[in-house]
Amino acid sequence: MAAEPTIQHLGRMTQATAQGGDTQLKKFRNALLLNNFYIVTESETRLEARRRAYITQDDWPIRLMVQRDGKQFDIRYFLFIPWGWIIGLVFLSLVVLPFAGIPRAEFALGLAAVVATLAIYKQKFDCRPDAKYWQRQPRQRWNQIMEQLIREAFGHR
Repeated sequence: MAAEPTIQHLGRMTQATAQGGDTQLKKFRNALLLNNFYIVTESETRLEARRRAYITQDDWPIRLMVQRDGKQFDIRYFLFIPWGWIIGLVFLSLVVLPFAGIPRAEFALGLAAVVATLAIYKQKFDCRPDAKYWQRQPRQRWNQIMEQLIREAFGHR
């Protein structure tokens, strides 16, 4: 009997390993599509999917990669801050703040620089169940969702 899937949270991404075949991969792929993922790359040994952000629902974009080696599946996924958001913040703070008539605009510019630096530093983050501070609720929610999808597709009953 094959082993249950194992999930590790590595700080910047979450890694799951599972065993299965074409049926399990197809089941997992279909579950991803039902959860609003779209397929970016697909081949016999690799699957890459993404999900866009739903900011009004406190939901961040997520990226997922599945690497297959025979019956062994390596699934890696993480929430992330898109480069477009970071560049947009920097652009707006450099172009809009000086002309917005905000008193102490240099303070706001310094704060925007700190936020941009933090966003670059913490651009990717895993989906750990005990997440604190940085995007706690979306990380915990996606941990539950992804764990359920992986166990339903690759778990052996």
